[in-house]
Amino acid sequence: MIGRRPEGEKMAEDTDSPPVAQLPESTWTPPPSPPEVAADAGGRRDSPLRIIAVLGVIVAIVMAAGAPGLVTTEVVGVAVAGPTVEGKPNAAAPQSPPTAASTSTPTTPKRPAGDDLTSANPLLAPGKQLPQITCRLPAFGRSADQLRGYYQAMIGCLDEAWRPLVEQAEGDFETPALSVDDNPTSTCGTPSKQEAVAFYCPRDRGIFMPRNRATESMGNNQGGHIMVLAHEYGHHVQALTGINRGMGIKMTGKDENSPEYLELTRRMELQADCFSGMFIGAAGGRGSITKSLSTSASSAFRSSVADKTHGSVKHQIQWGTAGVKNNNTASCNTWLAPASEVS
Repeated sequence: MIGRRPEGEKMAEDTDSPPVAQLPESTWTPPPSPPEVAADAGGRRDSPLRIIAVLGVIVAIVMAAGAPGLVTTEVVGVAVAGPTVEGKPNAAAPQSPPTAASTSTPTTPKRPAGDDLTSANPLLAPGKQLPQITCRLPAFGRSADQLRGYYQAMIGCLDEAWRPLVEQAEGDFETPALSVDDNPTSTCGTPSKQEAVAFYCPRDRGIFMPRNRATESMGNNQGGHIMVLAHEYGHHVQALTGINRGMGIKMTGKDENSPEYLELTRRMELQADCFSGMFIGAAGGRGSITKSLSTSASSAFRSSVADKTHGSVKHQIQWGTAGVKNNNTASCNTWLAPASEVS
């Protein structure tokens, strides 16, 4: 579970944030993804129990939109099936009984196995883009019901955008559960208010946006709420497509404070920034997410705080902006980037 600590004063509540900061262009461009590697006949591999324990204690920093130096937070856990969030079950998809053909001639899964669940994941193949999405969101409000309705409508829009790409990557798509409870609990562990504002738990397949924490940190700045929720949804995409499991395999046997472990965490987080940027770019300028609102959401990457698990401010802006500008999952393949691009 990865968290982000709130810092600074409450962010400004207007949505007319300045454009994304201009940084020198990186000289690195993502190469095409390697060919798919077939999984073994045993099917998908489960995440090691070790990963469940260590990912429950990682804490890092995220940003709030529109006001430099002001931050929000999130948490990420292990991609395993889990119980309900706010009464929503995470039932596994029904399985059809095996037929004679299926038992005599087993099919080989298209999704890569092991380490290739990350860098060679089918989701990250060149040319995979989010369609232009028109989101219809209700009026924004700070009460629990208003905030839940706003977030749920945006999750519906995120579902529409990401479902085709998840299914093309052989992922079993499901919408994430949502909680806006002031005192959230999750099976990945629950960070304190001081540790995290918002978080995602793959065990629960749930996004947690506690109302009191979100409104205290982001106020009425809708761009900040959009960026944070889209980032958490990016972790949901990683869980659905096996990227989260692949990272767990890579982390096996590594100390959670080791440079290798922390670099893997940064690659995961920076990719979620990039996925968030892809959605902001795909939805911006249409429907309820106007051009000015999408600019406010994009500007959130300017408000990053450097952290050993989320990377430098420069790289958080770089990867988030790459998602907004390129709208291509291959541009979000942090697993192929040199270490200097994820520091």
